Amino acid sequence: MPHTLVAGKSTKARLGRVDGRSPNKLVYYRTRLANSAYRWPMGWEFTADIETYAEKVRALLTRDPVRNTVPLTVLDGLRSGGMGERTSDEPILLAWYDGPPSGAVLMTPPYELLLAVVPEGGVADLVDALRTHGAVLPGVNGDVGVVAEFSAAWLDGTGRRAEVSFRTRLYGLDVLVEPSPPPPGRPRRGIDADADLAMRWFLAFHDEAGMGRGDVAWTVRDRIADGRIWLWEDEGGEVVSLAARQRPAVGVARIGPVYTPPEHRRRGFAAAVTATCTRDALEHADQVVLFTDLANPTSNSIYQQLGYRPVTDRTVARFVNQ
Repeated sequence: MPHTLVAGKSTKARLGRVDGRSPNKLVYYRTRLANSAYRWPMGWEFTADIETYAEKVRALLTRDPVRNTVPLTVLDGLRSGGMGERTSDEPILLAWYDGPPSGAVLMTPPYELLLAVVPEGGVADLVDALRTHGAVLPGVNGDVGVVAEFSAAWLDGTGRRAEVSFRTRLYGLDVLVEPSPPPPGRPRRGIDADADLAMRWFLAFHDEAGMGRGDVAWTVRDRIADGRIWLWEDEGGEVVSLAARQRPAVGVARIGPVYTPPEHRRRGFAAAVTATCTRDALEHADQVVLFTDLANPTSNSIYQQLGYRPVTDRTVARFVNQ
C-alpha cells in the first residue's frame, strides 16, 4: 500500500529527528500528505482538508460541547474562514483516531497542539503517528493528565522539556448572578471608534497571560461588527473594562477575553462587564463558558460569584531546550 507509513522503529530510523532538522524524506511525506488523507496502521489519520476533518470529528466533539468549546470554535472558524489572516507559515495539523472516530487533535500555528480528545491508552500511538508524520510541535494544550503523559512521551530522549506556560480552569454558567451593588457607570457595546482601544487591550491580555497571538486586528473588527464586544464606562464616560465573546458553537458561547487595565482593577468593573457580556451570550446560546488563569485567584473568585462553576482544568505547555 504505497500511501501507508508504518510507525515502527525502521521508519523512525529512516526519518530521523523531527525537530526541524529532519532529512529530505520528510519533505516528500509532507508534500504527499497535503494532497490526500492517510490512514496510519495504529488508527490515527491525517488530512489537510478541513471538510474531511469536520466530517470525521464533529459528531465526536459535539458529544460534550462544553469541554470541547475550543476545538469546536476553531473548527467552525477554519470552515468559515472566520479566523483572519494566519500569522504563521507552518501547516495546520488535523488528525483523528479512526474506527469509528474516537480521538481528535489539531494545531493552528503559532498555537500549540490541541489535544481535544485522546482515547484512553492512545497517547503512545498518537506520539508515534505524529513523529512519522513529521510534526514539529511548539507545545501542547489539553487536560492536565493527558498533557503530562503526552509531553513525557513526546520529549523522551530529545534533551528538551515541557515548560508549563498557562494553567486554566474551564467554568460553565449555572445561573447568572448580577453584581450587587454594581459599580458606578454603565455598559455599552463596542463600536468602530473603539477598535484601537480594543486591539490594545486584546494584545495586553495576551501578553499578560503569555498566550500566542492570532490576527488580533481582524478579531476585534469581526466582534465589533457582530456586537460581541462589551465595554464598561465609568461615571465620567471613560472606558475602564472590556469583555468579549466567541460566536456560539453547538449552542455554547465562550466569554473571553476579559480585560481591565491595572489602574482600574479591584473596583468591580470586570465583574460587571462580564455579567453584561454573559447576559448577551445567553440570548444567542444555550450554555455559556469561560476560562480563567488558575494563577489569578481574584478572577476565579469573581466568576464563581457570577454563577460560574468549575468544569475541568487544562494546561498549556511549551517545549523548550534544557
